Amino acid sequence: MASSPHPPSYRPDAPVAWLSLAETGAALPADTDVLVIGGGLIGCALAYYLARAGVTVTLVERGELNREASGTNAGSFHLQVAIHQLTGLEVDSVADRLLPEIRLYVEGAKLWQALETELDGSVEMHITGGLMVAETETELALLHAKRQIERDAGLETHVLEGEELHSFAPYLAPDLLGATYCPIEGHANPLLAAPLYALRASEAGAAIRTEAPVSAIDVRHGGGFLVRTGRGDIRAARVVNAAGAWLGEVAALLGLRHPMRREGLHVNVTEPRERLLTPLVQHIGRRLTLKQSSNDTFIIGGGWPSRALGGAARYKTVWASTAGNVAVAARVVPELAGVRLVRTWSGELAFTDDLSPLVGESGRVRGYFTCMATTGFTLGPLMARMLAETIATPTVPSLLPDDFAPDRAPDPVPAHT
Repeated sequence: MASSPHPPSYRPDAPVAWLSLAETGAALPADTDVLVIGGGLIGCALAYYLARAGVTVTLVERGELNREASGTNAGSFHLQVAIHQLTGLEVDSVADRLLPEIRLYVEGAKLWQALETELDGSVEMHITGGLMVAETETELALLHAKRQIERDAGLETHVLEGEELHSFAPYLAPDLLGATYCPIEGHANPLLAAPLYALRASEAGAAIRTEAPVSAIDVRHGGGFLVRTGRGDIRAARVVNAAGAWLGEVAALLGLRHPMRREGLHVNVTEPRERLLTPLVQHIGRRLTLKQSSNDTFIIGGGWPSRALGGAARYKTVWASTAGNVAVAARVVPELAGVRLVRTWSGELAFTDDLSPLVGESGRVRGYFTCMATTGFTLGPLMARMLAETIATPTVPSLLPDDFAPDRAPDPVPAHT
């Protein structure tokens, strides 16, 4: 359960001066090459990678940076094949689909591991390793089956059983049958990553503007767009929709519909307790993510649903989800049974019908791009970097798979029951 140290050049005591309200509240530029809509992790990362590549870029956010899905998730890096990616409790039928995606997770992990050095600041990055546990024989067989996909994709995982598992992770319930261990899983602080990207994007020349909701996107004769916002109009040669859970609403301004939807989800935090967990803990058959933070609280999530309010613009916490989530956590780690829950909140999860990222240029409206990843925290920065490379070098063939194209109309993946 070794934890990787910070890169040698990282300076944990280096002061970071966050973007000021004077800067994010400055006048909107009249023109820009690329307009990024959305100030979450993906939007801020995209602005950074574009500005670093010499592209004139403006980011507009309807509220404040990192206030929506990017700032309300649990901050975990999910690299192993998880239950929501499968069609039922088997892997053979989805292997061809999952292999390219898991390879991307491996690349995304490498990006995160170097991010504090690149951005010269802390995102409270912790490579702790991750355990995915199994309670039943069927789930244990699934751990062994999915390991073949992970190995083929270049992701190191190990299936632990019996005494080997309980010696490695004595805090787990003794009757658990097994767990897959991935040494490069971990977590970061979702409250730091997007603001740090935004700061470095601004320093590289990007204009970052908040309180600028987009109300209309008009296609201009001769190319480009006129985008109307609450802070005024801006002309853009290209537009990137990085609005996350609200990507569909932005697309509708151009008469487009993308194969995605959103749900609300719960995150729960306990009181601090003596250090118990090092790895991130997940469950192959039930909704659970569990980790112990740097201040010794336990963060419990896993996608338990919350209730939509006001046309799904906001989500309300639900006691049944809170209770169910912590019950699974206590089942897997029995010592949690006596720990008090002190806070719970709801956030948003955006995902596509086929569970693949939605990244690339539209074939219907040239110059309009989308950037969304179902596992947005894990994969978002890599998707942003890949799209920025595509936009910055349009004469070079894009490395983005056609399967990620925003105009695709795939058959949806059946829900796991």
